[in-house]
Amino acid sequence: MQKAISEGEKGFGFVTPNPLVGCAILDSQYRLLSTGYHKKFGGAHAEIEALLGLSEEQLKGAHVVVTLEPCSHYGKTPPCAEALAKLPIASVTYGVRDPNPLVSGGGIEILKKAGKDVFYLQECQNACEELSEIFLWNMQHKKTFVALKIASSLDGQIALQSGESQWITGEEARHHSHYLRGGYDAILVGRNTIFIDDPMLNIRHPHFEGKKNKVVVLDPEGRLLKNINQYQISHVHEKEDILFVVREDKKIESYDHNIISVGSDFSGRLNLEDLVTKLYEKKIFSLFVEGGAQTYSEFLSQKVFQRLYLFQAPVIIGSKNGRSWSESFSVQKLKEKLHLKNLKSQRVGDDLFLTARMNAE
Repeated sequence: MQKAISEGEKGFGFVTPNPLVGCAILDSQYRLLSTGYHKKFGGAHAEIEALLGLSEEQLKGAHVVVTLEPCSHYGKTPPCAEALAKLPIASVTYGVRDPNPLVSGGGIEILKKAGKDVFYLQECQNACEELSEIFLWNMQHKKTFVALKIASSLDGQIALQSGESQWITGEEARHHSHYLRGGYDAILVGRNTIFIDDPMLNIRHPHFEGKKNKVVVLDPEGRLLKNINQYQISHVHEKEDILFVVREDKKIESYDHNIISVGSDFSGRLNLEDLVTKLYEKKIFSLFVEGGAQTYSEFLSQKVFQRLYLFQAPVIIGSKNGRSWSESFSVQKLKEKLHLKNLKSQRVGDDLFLTARMNAE
């Protein structure tokens, strides 16, 4: 199964709104025959990719290992479960049942009726769920999957009070950050990030050469709309790919921009649950949040995120003249602290990279 998961990861950034799926096929003696993964939306699924070039003789008594239950419906491609059912394989092992109501359990039933042994590998469920986490979240909640990406000092500072932030982490961390960007449909920042940093917010990684992403800007008062043409995002991105999020009670003149109006509370704070519902309706299935400090704090306070990516540089800036990525987030009691799970860490150049899932209650 680990081999299948590794294969599935290769589709990162190319399969939305489909899930990342990997497959490994073993012969009757449990020796590896082939592997495959879902390469792009509309293309062959992982099982079909793994079957390419294999003869029925090779497949006699073979064992198929796949990260997600084989599909049982006709979509862009024919059902994988039906294709497997017609082959002389002995078994299919899967890691996660497909929550899609068009599939859920259907693929398993097709295989069982064809006389194949079907095994659910429970010990690999968490790893398989993480592989397809965006798809699973979309299917279960009908909302956009949100990841927070932070680059900070060891003491949690992302900039100076002046706004200076380039660069805290190293070149390798920034390179990996662009790779992560490539896996998401849109990047979100607050208005001040545009105003202070004037970023391009595009994907600059060779693995995703030519890929375009959308940009979401939190601008409750609509202040950027009059002069957005002076900022880089308006020259790097098509106008229809830039979405401005404003309060629904704010009357915005028409500037021929893509505007999303969302609810707010009495203090004017945007309702982020409302936002991710509306983004999902616009077929933005995953969102990569890149700051700034106030924006991160709002997503933390409202608990509207599913994954955290944190790059920490081996430097200390200090809070007296620094800005923390959680500066406006607080809890009154320790029992209210946010819990994360499945923490993973690695070195990226001189920096430490950590990632974890939000532990939904």
